[in-house]
Amino acid sequence: MMIDVKPSVADVTEVSYDEAIAPAAAGDSVVAVVKWFRADKGYGFIGVDDGRGDAFLHIKALRSLGVDTAPMGATVRVQLVDSPRGRQVARVLELDSSSALTPAWRQPDGASRGSQGRDCPVELTGKVKWFDEVRGFGFVLGDDFGRDVFVHCSILGRTGIDRLEEGQTVTMQVIETVKGRQAVEISR
Repeated sequence: MMIDVKPSVADVTEVSYDEAIAPAAAGDSVVAVVKWFRADKGYGFIGVDDGRGDAFLHIKALRSLGVDTAPMGATVRVQLVDSPRGRQVARVLELDSSSALTPAWRQPDGASRGSQGRDCPVELTGKVKWFDEVRGFGFVLGDDFGRDVFVHCSILGRTGIDRLEEGQTVTMQVIETVKGRQAVEISR
């Protein structure tokens, strides 16, 4: 005789981030790099160089340091934990913003870390081709009929734009990268 036991909805309770994750992080720390973080949404991802992929970073893990954001490219020392939804940061132990990526036009000498031949940004208008909020990126078709412009979600929050809709007209500051054109600032 086989009995199938499934918990009822009444048996399942929501557990907050601090209660479920923080106590479980008794393991060793690892050094990683912030891939992106949206302070307005309260989460982002870090790249861990161990062959197992990225890890989820929640704002509550940052607040243990007294900060509410992590700039792209910043180096972090964290404790990770495996959860049912994948790896996530249980605790941020250190945050070094000196390695953060700074657009070339904001640096005093005009040089960009790891710029690999980036030019100064050029203003360009265009229409949103598509933007996937779940994946965190999309593309804009520039009015200059050049290659599409990559737009990452990390630039939206700091410019006051919540979302991009297909066909929406935008003005961007665009740089050339090894992989193609990329927006570093965007406005309506």
